[in-house]
Amino acid sequence: MNLTLREFRVFRVVYELRSFSAASQTVHMTQSAVSKICQEMEAKVGQRLFERTTRKVLPTQLADQLYVYVCEVLGTMDAAERSLQTLLDLESGEVRVAASPMMTYGLLRQPVAAFHAAHPGIEIGLHELSTDETIDYVVNGKADFGLVSIEADHPKLAIEHLYDETLHAICTPDHALARKRALTWEVLARYPHISMHASFSTRRTVDRVYGQRGLSYRSAIEVGTVLSVLAMVKSGMGIAVLPGYVLDFVKDLGLVARRLPAGGYRHPISLIRRWNARLSNAAEGLIERVKQSAPG
Repeated sequence: MNLTLREFRVFRVVYELRSFSAASQTVHMTQSAVSKICQEMEAKVGQRLFERTTRKVLPTQLADQLYVYVCEVLGTMDAAERSLQTLLDLESGEVRVAASPMMTYGLLRQPVAAFHAAHPGIEIGLHELSTDETIDYVVNGKADFGLVSIEADHPKLAIEHLYDETLHAICTPDHALARKRALTWEVLARYPHISMHASFSTRRTVDRVYGQRGLSYRSAIEVGTVLSVLAMVKSGMGIAVLPGYVLDFVKDLGLVARRLPAGGYRHPISLIRRWNARLSNAAEGLIERVKQSAPG
């Protein structure tokens, strides 16, 4: 078919934005040029990739399948470009890291600050995402590495376990849980929870722990960030179960954290990278600082 990287880059933007005009602004080309490139791709593959309407561009089933491979190819190229920029020294270039917002705050803040102080010429991009989005970013080369809680193997990732995190019940100082001498999962299940969406590993761990104990709990509200979880807890709408790396922020908000019994569960924190990635010296240097600062 002789498809080119230029065609891949235009195709990816059109696919993600569902618009030729929006894609043309992103890739700094005219709308007619973007449309022509997509038409040339369709001629090469022998089928339509997009259905055009007056308002939007809709990808076909073939485009859905092609998009997966395009992301993988371009991810490899983007990662290679970042690596080449800093192959010889740590004076310039960039590092891209993916993690949840609270992992960024609790686990990446100090090593990133130390690395930046030592190498101010390196541009650091932090992508604050859900667990599933972090994995996708690393697999597709949008990030050099990421931090996630992951237990199962992944065919396209190299997974390095850093430590096992503890879970804590978070509540207001005047909540009944704050005054209990001993806290159990059975007691915790009686209270409404403020929960993360299922795309976050913390939620999946909490559900698994309750399930293993034959318990059920009620989620009063589901939200997409730990900051929102803590805001709802502070307002008295429920309690939360969160990992230990949020404790500094919990304390700053004037909330109470009670450590939960650890028996029977793991919440591993792991560093992930593409299985075949050759990372730049800058990325490896930042990874080393992340490892050194990990708890335990």
